Amino acid sequence: MPEARRPVGRPSRYAKYEILEASLPAVMTKRPMYCDGIGLFRGTRSSTVWVKIRLQKGGLYRGRSVPVGGSIEHKLGNRASWTWQQLETERDRLQGLADRGEPIESGQVETFASYASDWLDQKKHVLKGFGITQGHIKSALSPAFGQKALDAITAGDVNRWIGKQRETLAPATVKRQLSTFNSIMNAAVMNGLIDRNPATRADKIRGVEPRQRFVTDQEWNTILATCERIEQEQEDKREKTPQQKRGWLRHYVVWAYHSGMRRSEILGLAWDNVRLISDDHTVVEVLNSKNGKSRYVTCTAEMNLIVAALRQLPRAEADNRLFPISITTLKRALTSLWKATGLNDVRLHDLRRSHATILVSKGLDVRTVAARLGHTGTAMLAKHYAVDRGDKEAAALFG
Repeated sequence: MPEARRPVGRPSRYAKYEILEASLPAVMTKRPMYCDGIGLFRGTRSSTVWVKIRLQKGGLYRGRSVPVGGSIEHKLGNRASWTWQQLETERDRLQGLADRGEPIESGQVETFASYASDWLDQKKHVLKGFGITQGHIKSALSPAFGQKALDAITAGDVNRWIGKQRETLAPATVKRQLSTFNSIMNAAVMNGLIDRNPATRADKIRGVEPRQRFVTDQEWNTILATCERIEQEQEDKREKTPQQKRGWLRHYVVWAYHSGMRRSEILGLAWDNVRLISDDHTVVEVLNSKNGKSRYVTCTAEMNLIVAALRQLPRAEADNRLFPISITTLKRALTSLWKATGLNDVRLHDLRRSHATILVSKGLDVRTVAARLGHTGTAMLAKHYAVDRGDKEAAALFG
């Protein structure tokens, strides 16, 4: 009677790994051999096991920058210490870390996004233009560098980012975004997290020209007339839009033109900052100046009228600001204003430049003008704000 054959069962769940292991040469001299991300390397004494992980978001591994979509080979140790099930579990765990942009290695330097968030929280109460800086991080920097470890960001990464930003943005805009990046990375250097800011070796941003747009008398009259028209339209719609804050637009624009103050400085003014020195001398104390130092700005006759008018504006009981509006309300109103004037290249800061230019053209000492604008020296005034009076005199003499 013939011997009965034993039924052939299903292959083991891990048969593919066992087949791989059986196929290995007696001694290997190069890289591991892989099956489904699990690799084996047979040495002279023992076998070691590895896993291959794909970094969809790029990152840093063992001091080496891995590009987006690149792979790493991570050594787990002696083959005898792992079962196939444990290897699959560890492979899936590490791949999950990579997919989420988290470090594969313990003790790895934190990501740019994590550090930038902490840095922003620390600077929240002292940073000038906090909203702008926050916007740079959220919209321009984190999408490019967020998932990279701080020490994985290279000068090449910065150069590629600059090139991509320059495709759609003006050079000056990219330079401001890069300035925010530099502040964050320089802080990381100071804290000992990285040795050097990679942007110091990146290419320079070319094509940044200092903006010197001044408002002519005719353009100023157009701006005033447009403000009055907009405010009249708002007044006509009072019943339909009772919640809208009105009656401040012209006052704000005229204040900027007559004082030369920055946007944030004007918004930061409170009634406690208004000081009556004498019957014909009123000043406002600017506490949130860009250089961190306070200064006094003497009010013109027009500014005195505005102070009186602002006292009549409706406001919340605890609101002590001269202009009871948010920066969002201001931005929207000014965007509509410039569009309505037809002066497409005019911005609020141009009123500050015009203020300085008018004072210099009337022969006022440049140091006095610089002090009124809140500059510690005259270099910025000559570069960005006022037309050189000496050049005007030179042209007159030559003529």
